[in-house]
Amino acid sequence: MSVNIIVAYNQKHVIGKDNDIPWRLPADLAYFKKTTMGCPIVMGRKTRESLGRPLPGRLNIAVTRDAHYQAEGTEIAYSLEQAVKQARAVHDTIFIIGGGEIYKQALAQGLVDRVYATEIHASMDGDTFFPELDSAQWKEVSRDVQEPQHGLAFDFVVYERK
Repeated sequence: MSVNIIVAYNQKHVIGKDNDIPWRLPADLAYFKKTTMGCPIVMGRKTRESLGRPLPGRLNIAVTRDAHYQAEGTEIAYSLEQAVKQARAVHDTIFIIGGGEIYKQALAQGLVDRVYATEIHASMDGDTFFPELDSAQWKEVSRDVQEPQHGLAFDFVVYERK
């Protein structure tokens, strides 16, 4: 069983701006799809709304405090713990896909075993951030340097809890 985060962030740890991603990297989207396909994905309500639809081939679970919230093709959970429990009922490998608050909670609660990060070597501004990983708790286990796209250099990096 593993609970994983998959995230793309830049040098300032920005992951979003105005409920959207501030870059377009087709290779990152392909990596996200390939890595998460067939596994449950857990996200916050705002992330689910920004997607506009459930992502196919994966159980979609949205975390919200709103007891009346509904989203087509998406299971609802009222806490991150409940979402992880729902996801574990169907698969051993779970991906938390955002946003900032959900990432922060998952890391603070020690739920995460591995982080799949797309590290973008740029410093555009944003309003949503990914927490810094504490090097005392996390180790880099792989780094795959990618060909730049749209003028952006980036790497696929995997971190595991020590």
